[in-house]
Amino acid sequence: MGNFVDFAEVKERCSIVDAVALLGLKTTEERNQLRAPCPACGNGGPRAIVITPSKGLFHCFPSKAGGDQIALVSHVKGVSQKDAAALMLGQSTPGTVQDGKVPSTSTVPPHDHFPPLDYLEFDHVTVESLGIEAKTAEALGIGYAAKGMMKGYVAVPIRLPTGELTGYIGITEGKVPKEFHLSRVVTFPKKTA
Repeated sequence: MGNFVDFAEVKERCSIVDAVALLGLKTTEERNQLRAPCPACGNGGPRAIVITPSKGLFHCFPSKAGGDQIALVSHVKGVSQKDAAALMLGQSTPGTVQDGKVPSTSTVPPHDHFPPLDYLEFDHVTVESLGIEAKTAEALGIGYAAKGMMKGYVAVPIRLPTGELTGYIGITEGKVPKEFHLSRVVTFPKKTA
């Protein structure tokens, strides 16, 4: 059936810290652990998930789920571990995994752990307020995220010198032009006594 990569190879290529970046989890560091809210469960607060990088394990307190980096991606994305492994290798199409193995002949480089966010809005007013024209934003992959883990941020891709996508950073300090401020759009009549 061709060359395949087993789960052990997937875990070797994508550490649990890489999985955290892939998922866009907003973590805080406590001692030798990372804590994050669980987007899958939606409850438990900012410390719902505990990730221990030295052990390569996570635990979600609300759901009592736990395991390695593949299990983390599976839990947060709500997909099978097979599909989680495919996602970790940059294969965005679920169902390309068979018998727990991921084909290594992907069109995405095997170490490109982060798939591009295909829902970014390049011509959003927040992107334009940063001084980036829509055409330039599209060429660079910079856009406003109206959904997903980066919701409400202008997502800027982070790439290695080779061009491989490794994640995104979010910009929240974009200043919306005055003509788009709510106070300028909505006016209320003055009270008359």
